[in-house]
Amino acid sequence: MQNNKIELETLADGRKAYIVDWVIGNLIILAALVLIILLVILLINIKRKTKEKQAILLEKQKLNDNYAELEAAYEESSTAQNELSIKFEDLKRSKEKIQKLAYSDYLTELPNRLAFTEMLDNVMLTLRNEEVVAVMSINIDNFKTINDTLGHSYGDELLIDITHRLKQVMDDNDYFARSGGDEFVVLSQNLTDIGEYEAKIKKIQKIFDYPFVLSMKEYFITISIGIAMAPKDGKTTQVLIKNADSAMYAAKASGKKTYIYFNDSINEKLMNKIQIQSEIRKAMENKEFIVYYQPQIDLTIDGIIGFEALIRWNHPERGMLLPVEFIPFTEETGLIVPIGTWVLKNACQQLKQWEEEGYDDLVMAVNISARQFKDLEFVNMVRETILETGINPERLELEITEAIALQDTDYSIAIIQKLKELGVVFSLDDFGTDYSSVNYLRKLPVTNLKIDKSFLDTVPDNPSDQSIVQTVISLAHTLELKVIAEGVEKPEQALFLKNVKCDKAQGFFYSEPVPVHLAEQLIKNRS
Repeated sequence: MQNNKIELETLADGRKAYIVDWVIGNLIILAALVLIILLVILLINIKRKTKEKQAILLEKQKLNDNYAELEAAYEESSTAQNELSIKFEDLKRSKEKIQKLAYSDYLTELPNRLAFTEMLDNVMLTLRNEEVVAVMSINIDNFKTINDTLGHSYGDELLIDITHRLKQVMDDNDYFARSGGDEFVVLSQNLTDIGEYEAKIKKIQKIFDYPFVLSMKEYFITISIGIAMAPKDGKTTQVLIKNADSAMYAAKASGKKTYIYFNDSINEKLMNKIQIQSEIRKAMENKEFIVYYQPQIDLTIDGIIGFEALIRWNHPERGMLLPVEFIPFTEETGLIVPIGTWVLKNACQQLKQWEEEGYDDLVMAVNISARQFKDLEFVNMVRETILETGINPERLELEITEAIALQDTDYSIAIIQKLKELGVVFSLDDFGTDYSSVNYLRKLPVTNLKIDKSFLDTVPDNPSDQSIVQTVISLAHTLELKVIAEGVEKPEQALFLKNVKCDKAQGFFYSEPVPVHLAEQLIKNRS
């Protein structure tokens, strides 16, 4: 029993030990699991915190990067803004420069026609009923001659000099501009006294009394002025400018170096001029021009020694027109150059024909206009005409007026000398009507002098004119020049010319200009 009890106790103690060991083992396992769980949780927390820290660091880096980008963008924006400001300033200066170019004359730096027109537009829009304004159109006479003779650089120099002089007589009420080419325009406001305005015109004319120095030589320049006033002569800008220009052209047509106020008859005359110029162009195409011939008489034998070729216009409606009725219009348009060439060639062809018919002692005189004489191809044109027609150049006599020769004496001498080398003879026409001077007469290589008709008109009754004509003839003979008197209409004039030893004469007393078939009859009758 006791053994059983002991065995039972032993067995119980073993079971208890087993249970204790099992419990302790499980507790250890449980503790290990708890520890593992805690470690896992700790690791998870550490990883989470690490991720959070990395995320914070990443966000911070992003913030730093964004800040850097913002700084770069700000710098770029500032740079762009500075560049934009610079470009804006450049654009502003360019705009100002373009505006200045658009409204200023490049040569004189005066306002140009566009600026003047806008100024006048503003004035006309605000013109009060009692207010008077004037537009003055100023044109330089014979400006093309300066350009053609000296060159455009000297023409520009002249325009600048003229601008400086005109500025001196302008006042606060004047708006002074260059409207183009050789034209200036002045807008005068607040006019209350026409006498004061006339005084301004006189001042403008006065500044041209003194010569301009170009190419080391002095040139006297004149101007033509036209004036139109608002509202009397026009209530719009365009009408007022047009009427001022019309008055200026009327001043040129009346002899230049003067001024004219606009009136309604001027536009009518201008329209007539435009019509005539248009008809002249058609006349050239339709071959309506004809050459007439006026005989020149040798006073020692009272016989015909030559002819002067004179153009006529066989107008389809107005009949036969004299040069005075249309030549001035050809001068303005430049048509005088081709017309003059046509006259010269026809006259030379006729001279050649008469020469072939046995009349080889005749002289043919042809008038040369100012624009022809200044034309750069003039010498070549004469040379080609001589070669084409085959005439004896010593039988060709070219006539230029005293006024043409004196525009530029050096140029005139050079051109005449070149043609004299070809054998051509030169006559100085209208002698005594301009600046007759022994000095320039001695220099010009001309062969003949033509005494103007105005001296002969009163010769029979005026001893003073008789003395003048006799003195001119004696002077010419001293200089070894022949003298031709034109416009002889009375027998007493012819007798006087013979008595004072004049060489040649022409005029209605001997014969009026006649067509070629009557000229040929005169030649045959002299035999």
